[in-house]
Amino acid sequence: MDVIIVSKTQMAKNSVCVGGILANGNYARLLKSDGTNQDIDVEYKIGQVYTIEFEIQQTRMRFPHVEDISILKKSYKFSFPTNYDMIKYLVQNLNIQIWRGEPEVLFDGYLQWTTNGSGYISENGKIPNASVGFWIPDKDLIRNDLNEKIKYWYLPGWTNITFVGFQEPISRIPAGTLIRVSLARWWKSSNKESRCYLQISGWYD
Repeated sequence: MDVIIVSKTQMAKNSVCVGGILANGNYARLLKSDGTNQDIDVEYKIGQVYTIEFEIQQTRMRFPHVEDISILKKSYKFSFPTNYDMIKYLVQNLNIQIWRGEPEVLFDGYLQWTTNGSGYISENGKIPNASVGFWIPDKDLIRNDLNEKIKYWYLPGWTNITFVGFQEPISRIPAGTLIRVSLARWWKSSNKESRCYLQISGWYD
């Protein structure tokens, strides 16, 4: 089956998360054959298409992270000329869902918000059926970093989202830009329930 690479995000310990969309329209997170994350120097690039053999990672599956697949074999097929061509194909041929409007519409409206303005889902709340998606905001997102993290703010207000992609950060993501959003893996602090925090994987211009 073919897979279109749509994102690469930074993770700890010199590894990356590679996101894709399969030819059947399903979201995928491409892991190595042993089920671990890809190395930081992995050859996958956004806009590339590979033909792959894979198996679903049942052992790691916990909602909303249902996209994990282990790549058993792959061969490069082609690359889309531009991001615009890739997105046009995804919309017209794979009918990808796109959320539109304010951040509260993301992930079926199940997000909760910290007092610092970060979005998350909680093990004690409603959990969406997927951990990735696409969003077109109705307002500009303004960069204003916080605690050594690259943050984009939805103004006016306090809502902010951490950027974890490899693109060169820009000062403003204009309203109407297509953005890929995701939920980080489950994480539990010492005094809170397990949560998955909202993050920006990248944008397409």
